[in-house]
Amino acid sequence: MASRLRHGFKAEAERIALELRAELGLGPADRLDPRRLAEHLGIPVVALRDLSGDGAAEGSLARLLAPEVGFSALTVCAGPRRLIVYNQRHAPGRRAASLAHELAHVILDHPAGPVIDQGRARLWDETLESEADWQAGALLVPREGAVAWLRRERGPAGGERHFGVSRALFLWRLHQSGAVRQFGHGSRRLIGLSRARG
Repeated sequence: MASRLRHGFKAEAERIALELRAELGLGPADRLDPRRLAEHLGIPVVALRDLSGDGAAEGSLARLLAPEVGFSALTVCAGPRRLIVYNQRHAPGRRAASLAHELAHVILDHPAGPVIDQGRARLWDETLESEADWQAGALLVPREGAVAWLRRERGPAGGERHFGVSRALFLWRLHQSGAVRQFGHGSRRLIGLSRARG
């Protein structure tokens, strides 16, 4: 995570994640379905391919779905209303992370803005994107849930399937949330050194 998060943000993100999970009747170690959270927040979620029925050009959709483009998800804003569009071709764990990331922008009340500038260059606010990444991770694998998993299973095996995320994201959360430190020093050997996210 290139951008430094403001002081207290990580603890706030964990608190928000646990509050939203509680509203859905979920504990910290339960699997969160981002689509269910979106429905709870009143935000429709549609697959990119479904936009063809709403007038999107087939050529444009094909370009966005091309592997080299890397489109994951975006939030379309119209006044206070939101719509999340996602790439249905991605693996389930990546789709979960993409949807949670977009929901995080809404939950954190990030301002809406254009995605590209007049020169067709992508606009990117590193701080807001880092906040959304962290909040998404906390939603999908809360620190308390990560610690509970390590205590119960004595290691990371199967955690990504349980939480419905990629292995890279699960390991990233174990390390970055502090769950590894809380579980114990010997756990580093069990978990390995991978801290990648995805």
